[in-house]
Amino acid sequence: MPGLSAPGVTTEEQIRAGFRAAWLLARGREEGLRFTLLSMEGTARSFWAAVFCLLPFLLIRALGDGSAFSAGLPVELIGYSLGWTVFPLASAALVDASGRGPLWPLFIAAWNWTNLAQYAALLGATLLNPLLPTGFGGALTLVAFGYALWLEWFVAKSALRISGARAVIFVVLDMMIGLFIASVVARLSLA
Repeated sequence: MPGLSAPGVTTEEQIRAGFRAAWLLARGREEGLRFTLLSMEGTARSFWAAVFCLLPFLLIRALGDGSAFSAGLPVELIGYSLGWTVFPLASAALVDASGRGPLWPLFIAAWNWTNLAQYAALLGATLLNPLLPTGFGGALTLVAFGYALWLEWFVAKSALRISGARAVIFVVLDMMIGLFIASVVARLSLA
């Protein structure tokens, strides 16, 4: 994809490149980073991934516990939006502290686009769960979740050019933020 960092690249071109980045990174191929823009514009446009992940999110929620279509839907959608914004904001300070500040736009763009692969894996496990013998569905969901964690670790390590141990810190930060948001959403949905 020529000139992705050049001015004048359309949103459509960046979205196509983002899907390509997700496909390559999901398979553990660092060259997927070439398809994300190392600019704030590229990072901003990478949030289109949230739009493409909304349907899988709603399907996972509906198939899991039916909450996607309950009275708590507005709260679920607020939680979904927070999940896409809080981690990027929180990670900026951590990236700066690790001396990798200029790579933050690349990291967040790659993180956003690889959410496509993570949601695809989780949706696949959710869809297959009822078709599998007892215990296998849960194991498949655990494998999909493990894959999602590995992918986030791989993106942090590759995009920020840090060690695997340091990349774990970003995964833990995202998990802590996600668990906090999920707990608040659960409490507000019951209220």
